[in-house]
Amino acid sequence: MFVNPRKYGLPSYNIILIHGGPGALGDMAPVAKVLAVNFGVLEPFQTKEKIKDLVDEMYEIIIVNSDLPVVLVGHSWGAWLAIIFTAKYPSLVKKIILISSGAFEVKYISDQLKTRLDRLSGNEQFEVEYLMREMSNSDPKEFD
Repeated sequence: MFVNPRKYGLPSYNIILIHGGPGALGDMAPVAKVLAVNFGVLEPFQTKEKIKDLVDEMYEIIIVNSDLPVVLVGHSWGAWLAIIFTAKYPSLVKKIILISSGAFEVKYISDQLKTRLDRLSGNEQFEVEYLMREMSNSDPKEFD
């Protein structure tokens, strides 16, 4: 049986863990289990396809299942969703914590790529740079 959201710990549920994805259902479960020792945690699943629908789905889950205001913890795409949700419903959110999010402004993208490349070995850097060149030179029709 599919339960949305998963609940960890005891009420009051005011920590919301937002997974990356969109196909990463349940990837915040390990974090939820650790936090549940001291807090009530919700792990909602994203089941919609459009951003507006994802925000609406999260709104319904939070309103029905949590004690307001909430702390949103967003991972990867979930970090973006946390920002979008907070922009629409700021009074429902006490705090947001962003983990491994993409850049929110174009001016930071090159710095982010440099940081990622610096964390790789020389061979890994070469491989990433090679793959990036190959992708940018590819004909999009190849992927049809």
